[in-house]
Amino acid sequence: MLLYWFFPFTIIASSYCCVLLSTTWSILPYIWVLMIVPLLDLLTPKLSKTNKELENTLGHNASLIAVVPAMFFLFFLSLTKISNAEISSLGAIAIGLGTGIAGGAIGITTAHELIHRKSKIMRGFGICLLVLCLYGHFRIEHIYGHHIHVATKNDPATARKGENFYSFLIRCVITGVISAWNIEKNILISKKLSVIGIKNRMFHYLIFQVLLIFASYYISGIKGIIYILFHSAISIILLELVEYIQHYGLVRKHNNKTSVESYNHSHSWNSRHSVADWSTFNLGLHSEHHSISNKPYPLLTQDKKVREMPANYPTMILMALIPPIWFKVIDQKI
Repeated sequence: MLLYWFFPFTIIASSYCCVLLSTTWSILPYIWVLMIVPLLDLLTPKLSKTNKELENTLGHNASLIAVVPAMFFLFFLSLTKISNAEISSLGAIAIGLGTGIAGGAIGITTAHELIHRKSKIMRGFGICLLVLCLYGHFRIEHIYGHHIHVATKNDPATARKGENFYSFLIRCVITGVISAWNIEKNILISKKLSVIGIKNRMFHYLIFQVLLIFASYYISGIKGIIYILFHSAISIILLELVEYIQHYGLVRKHNNKTSVESYNHSHSWNSRHSVADWSTFNLGLHSEHHSISNKPYPLLTQDKKVREMPANYPTMILMALIPPIWFKVIDQKI
C-alpha cells in the first residue's frame, strides 16, 4: 500500500520543487516521469500478485483523497508564486509546464479513479480535480460515452490504426466536448428536463472553470491566465496521450448492421509494469477496468492479458510522440 503513496506523491513533490525552489526545477517532473520511472521499471519485476493476494484498504482510498488537497494547494501556491513581480511571463509558463505534469499524471489519473466510484463524495472529489485542469466534461464523456463505445468509431478516445497522436489529439478534444454535450442533452431530455437550465452539468463545469480562470487572474493577473492555460494544456495532453496508447488500433467487430461485439480484454492495451502502475494507481491495468469500471484500483487483476504493452506508460508515451516509431512497434502487434 505504501508504494501507492510514495510514487504518486514523488511526482507531485517534483512539481512542488519548481514552485518552492526555482523555475529551473520545472524539468524535474519530466526527468522523473520520463526517465527515472522507466529505468526503475527495467529493474523491477512486473506486477504478478494473485487475486487472493490483492486487498483494498482504507490506506488505498486515503491516498486518492490526499491527492485532492495536494493538487489544489500546488495550484494556488503556484499562482501566489508567479504573482511576485520577479517572476516573468516565461517563469509563469515554466511553472505551468512543471505543475501540469502532476496535473496530468496524478491529478487526472486520480480523478479517473474517483469518478467511477459509487460514493457521491468520491465522485465529487474527482470532478474537482478535472475542473482544476479545465476538463470537467471528461466525467460525462468518459462514463457515458467512452465506456460504452470503446473500440468503435463512435468513441472519440479510441485511436484508429494509422492515426498519429497529433491528429488524434485534435479530433479527441473537439469531438469529446461535443459528445459530452450530446450525452448530457439526451439524459436531460429523457428526464423531461430543460437542456438549457441549472440541471445541465456541462454548465456546472463551465461555470466553475470560468471562476477558476477569474481567480487565477485576480491572484496573478495576466501571468495567472498564462499559468492556468499551460498547466491545463500539459494535463490534457498527457491525459490524451494515455487514452491514445490504451486503445490504439483496436476495434470491436460488428455482429450485424446495428450492433457490435461485447467488450473483451482484447480491446484494451494492458500494462503490468510495476513502478509506472504504482505511480498512477494501477492505470496500466486497463483491460479489466473496462470490464468492471467501478472496481477499486488495488483489486484489478495482475494476470497477463491478451494485449500487453511492450514497455511501460512513460516509454509508450514517448513513442507515441514520434509517429514513425510508434507505428513500427505497435502496428505489428495489432
